[in-house]
Amino acid sequence: MPRICGIDLDKNEARFVVLDGHARDFELVRTTLTRLVLADPKSQGEVRHFQIAVQNFFDENRIVTVGIRERLSKGRMKGGTITFKLEGLIQTCRQEVVLISPATIRKAITAANIEFSELPISKFQYEAYGVAYCLIGMSA
Repeated sequence: MPRICGIDLDKNEARFVVLDGHARDFELVRTTLTRLVLADPKSQGEVRHFQIAVQNFFDENRIVTVGIRERLSKGRMKGGTITFKLEGLIQTCRQEVVLISPATIRKAITAANIEFSELPISKFQYEAYGVAYCLIGMSA
């Protein structure tokens, strides 16, 4: 069964949800790390620490594919500059990384009629779960 990780990037933080299985037969994987902060994006040491910590998380949890909620690069709802830095650092990891549009995620969540409040995850992980759910559906 392939193990995937959904990631939501917000400000200077990456939020994680891991799912194991296939589209109609998967389970939520409990992990010790649910979010990771890049404390000082100007510090080379901090940036390297963040990338190493993400790669270690992927390796420890046997992640095969990573999905990241795509952010707009321009316009009123554009993503912050640090989130794009985080995305680039995650893309340097060994795992395959796929960017998934918010519209695609919303469509998958709506079609599945997912009620986030019923899931055993924190509220800050809802977007990452949506990414993971959408990605696992794409692997069917």
